[in-house]
Amino acid sequence: MPSKFSHAVVDWALYRLAGRVGLCLAVLLAVPALVASRHGGSLTLTCLLLLVALVVLLPRAAVRRLTSSKTALDELHEENRRQTEAVQHERRELSAWVADQVARDRLTGLLNRTAFLEQLDAVIRHADTHTCRAVVVVDLAGFAGFNEAHGPTTSDEMLVAVGARLSSVLRPEDTVARLDGDVFGALLQTVPRELVQHVVERVHAAVAATYSVAGTTYAIGAACGVVILETGDTLGAQDVLHRAEVALQNAKATARPVVLFEPRLEAETRERLQFYADIATALDDDQFALAYQPVVRTATGEVIGVEALMRWNHPRRGTVSPAEFIPMAEASGQIVDMGFAALRAACRQQRDWRRTHDLDLVMSVNLSARQLRDPEAVDRIADVITRETVNPRALKLEITESLLVEDNAEAIDVLHRFRSIGVRLSIDDFGTGYASLSRLSKLPIDELKIDRYFVAGIGCEGPRETILAASIGMAHGLGLEVVAEGVETPEQLSYLQSHNCDSIQGFLYSPPIPADRIVPFARVRRPIGVPQQRQDDAPLEPAIPAVLPSLERPSPRRLFAR
Repeated sequence: MPSKFSHAVVDWALYRLAGRVGLCLAVLLAVPALVASRHGGSLTLTCLLLLVALVVLLPRAAVRRLTSSKTALDELHEENRRQTEAVQHERRELSAWVADQVARDRLTGLLNRTAFLEQLDAVIRHADTHTCRAVVVVDLAGFAGFNEAHGPTTSDEMLVAVGARLSSVLRPEDTVARLDGDVFGALLQTVPRELVQHVVERVHAAVAATYSVAGTTYAIGAACGVVILETGDTLGAQDVLHRAEVALQNAKATARPVVLFEPRLEAETRERLQFYADIATALDDDQFALAYQPVVRTATGEVIGVEALMRWNHPRRGTVSPAEFIPMAEASGQIVDMGFAALRAACRQQRDWRRTHDLDLVMSVNLSARQLRDPEAVDRIADVITRETVNPRALKLEITESLLVEDNAEAIDVLHRFRSIGVRLSIDDFGTGYASLSRLSKLPIDELKIDRYFVAGIGCEGPRETILAASIGMAHGLGLEVVAEGVETPEQLSYLQSHNCDSIQGFLYSPPIPADRIVPFARVRRPIGVPQQRQDDAPLEPAIPAVLPSLERPSPRRLFAR
């Protein structure tokens, strides 16, 4: 389009040309006019001047009008061009903004899963054969429970903090994304293969550290799965991410912080998923059954209760050990449904023994960590008690000591709610969780169940006998009942009797047995003579730490009885 300068030059030339043409016309008209006025006097000098002015000025005015109209039209065209370019620029910016928003997670501002896969695909297609890249998938441990305990607002702030920390611990050229819920991903660019493990461990340490959210400090665990992009790999972005997720699932199943993908993990993952499916089928088809191990009063041999233990006879796998399927159910979350199914069956059986055989036994049922975190756990257990018409004081819930090692206010609050509906509470596997004495004294519990590890140490070298005796004395000092599990020999029984252990459980009396064998077993009283005090008990007292209560036998009146 012509410039303003060229327009000005053309306007000036036309203006000058119009002036010259007007002057020539004026001269040509003036001469005849003068001659005519001299002969006839018909034209006055004034008319002549007006005629000359008209002839001279009219062309110039016409030219000026034409040129000004053209200039205005050109200015309109220029303004329209500028506006069109501005609109196109805004459209490009808006399209880029929309594309960026589509690619971003709205909460954290990180890339979402789709955008992460697109970037990963671009990296794979343009991979440099001389560089090493890695994909890391990070999953926050127990975040569902965190969300239930603290609410969505605090959970969202926690996710934002985790995303920010991931971005800060990695380099600017690395890519961080939120793949799903509490799962984050990272693409590590040009990292030496020998440093991948170190970098991911640093990422794990950063994510698993404490966070300050809304003025409160929180700690949350994490697991990481890693896959290294090898030179010459023909995998797509989806396959690479799948491998990283397989490594992540293995890390969660094995309780390891970081797992590097290996081909064997895929087969293990398929087997684990099949196992989860078998558990779900077993729950639907009632393949699980309960066996009951008697709990016997140490002094008299009287059966005072039973512990309900889950058993599984799989149609294809055969008898599956609880040591195999319980951790799997715990990892998958199926332990919640399994635990409540066991509770219902145990309460139903207890009701049957009471109504049909007039046998009133305390029923002990294990409570898993996931059940303890279930916000509806207390209500569901109360509903089972009501439906099965069970005396709540005849129901004992066993909680593993390790669940109470941390100062978990939510878990302690749940225990108080259990006590409010009347059920008994027992700390299972005591001695393996390192719970402090001060925290133990604050728990609303009725019983300590000493782990079989310490019972097996009776008569052996080492501190296990000392810890066992101290635990019994401490529990009695707190007004708690004591049950020793894993009792298998007369020597162990003799030691526990001499130290006033209240009840025992183990193969010495009975392994877990079917429900129909409990009634005849419980009807038989097995009185046991209390042996004399062991001569080697006296030297134990100086070895007990001063923080523990005295190991002397407690008086019949327990000062701290609940």
